[in-house]
Amino acid sequence: MEQKKIKVISVLMGLGHIRAAYPLKDLTDEDILIYGSRRVTPPGEHNIWKRIKNLYYITSRAGNIPVIGKYFLAPMLALQKIEPYYPVKDMSHPNFAVKYLYFMVKKKGLCSSLLQSIKDQDTVVIHTFYATAIAMEIENQHQHDNYLLICDSDFNRVWVPPDPSVSRIKYLAPCTHVKKRLLTYGIPEENIYLTGFPLPKENIGSKEKLEILKEDLWNRLLRLDPTEKFFSFHRQSVFYWLDKNAMPEQREDVFTLTFAVGGAGAQVEMIEIILKSLKQKIIEGKIKIQLSAGIQKRVFEKIIGYLNSAGLYEFLDERILIIFDQDVYKYLEKFNKAMRVTDVLWTKPSELSFFCGLGIPILIAPPIGSHEKMNMRWLQELHAGIKPPGRLEYTHEWLFDLRENGRLAEAAWDGFLKSRKLGTYHIENLVKTGTFIPSQHPLEQ
Repeated sequence: MEQKKIKVISVLMGLGHIRAAYPLKDLTDEDILIYGSRRVTPPGEHNIWKRIKNLYYITSRAGNIPVIGKYFLAPMLALQKIEPYYPVKDMSHPNFAVKYLYFMVKKKGLCSSLLQSIKDQDTVVIHTFYATAIAMEIENQHQHDNYLLICDSDFNRVWVPPDPSVSRIKYLAPCTHVKKRLLTYGIPEENIYLTGFPLPKENIGSKEKLEILKEDLWNRLLRLDPTEKFFSFHRQSVFYWLDKNAMPEQREDVFTLTFAVGGAGAQVEMIEIILKSLKQKIIEGKIKIQLSAGIQKRVFEKIIGYLNSAGLYEFLDERILIIFDQDVYKYLEKFNKAMRVTDVLWTKPSELSFFCGLGIPILIAPPIGSHEKMNMRWLQELHAGIKPPGRLEYTHEWLFDLRENGRLAEAAWDGFLKSRKLGTYHIENLVKTGTFIPSQHPLEQ
C-alpha cells in the first residue's frame, strides 16, 4: 500500500506554533509549511494574515505598557478568554470567535489557497494552529486525515469547529485537562489522542531509553542541589529512574539560567533588571546566563544594549550567551541545544511550559492572556513551576536561595515525572499507523 503524504502546517504567530511543529519535521519530506507567510500565501490573503500577526504582536507587547497597556489588551484578551471549567457543563455551542472564524473562511477566503493546494491529494495534515485545520473542516475536505495539535494546557472554544459532534478533526492533546476540555466542547472521545506535547528528539534520545534526557537531568540535579537538600530525600528514586548507582565525588558549582523572551519580544525589558541584579554573581563565575532573543533583530539589539549598560559585554560568549537567529529553524535548533545545559528556564508560561517534561524547572514570568494563566496553574499543580518569591532587583538573593534549599531541583524532578515527554514519538506513530496506545508509566508517556 502506498504511504500517504504528510504535511505539517503552522503559522508565525509568535514562536509557539512553530516550536510545536518543529519536532515533527521528520514526518514530512517537505519543509514545514508556515501558512500566512509571503512565500506561500497570495497577496490578498497574506495581507489578512499580516494584520492578524501585527495585532498579535502589538497585543503581546502592550502588557509592558503601564496602565495604557492593560486597557489596550482588554478587548483582545476578551476574545481569547477561556471560560471556567467548573462547574462542568456542555460548552459545544459556538461562541463569537468561532462564528467570526467561520465568516472569515466562508466570506473572506481565509486559507483558500491552502485548501486549493491540497484539494486533490491523499494527504495527512498536521496543524499547530486552529484556523487552517478548521478551514479544512468547514470546506468539507474529509478525504484528508486532519490532525490538530493543541499548544497549551487550556484553550478557547475557537479551536473547535461550529458543529463538533460531526467533526472529523483528530485532536492531539498535550495533557489530561486538554482532553477533558475537548469533551466539554463536544468533540467525540474517539477523536482525542492524549499524546503529550512534541518535545525535541535531540533533547530526549531514543523513545525506549531517553538516554539524552536522563543524562542531562542527572547533571542538572547535581548542579541544582549543592547542599544535597534534594538528594537527601530523593536519592534512591533518582538512582532508579535515571539508571545511576552512586553520587559523584565532585560536581560543578556553577549553574545556568536561561531567560526566554516571548516570540513577539514581550518582557525583554526584564532582562535589564535581571542582569544588573546578577552582575556580581556573573563576575564571580557563580552563574551563567543564556538570553533567548528569538528571531527579531530589534530584540537582539536591545539585549546587547542591556549588556553594555550593565558593564557585562566583556562576558558575552563566555558566561553570557545570546540565543538568536533570524531564521526561525536555526533559532529553534540553537534554543534546543541551549536547553541541554539549562538548569533553570525563566519564561512566561507559554508552550515552553511543557519543557518541564525534560526535567527543567520553570521560573514563571507574568502570563499574558487566559491560556498563559492556565499554563501557569498547570505548572504549579505539577510543582514544576515556581513564581519568583521576590522582585527582579533581588534576583541575586532569591534565585540562589531557591537553589540552596533544593526547591529548583524539586521542580525539575516533578516536571520530569509528571509531564509527558514522548509526544513527538507518539504523534509520529499515530500519524503513520493510525494507532496510539496510551501508557500510565511515567517514562512511556
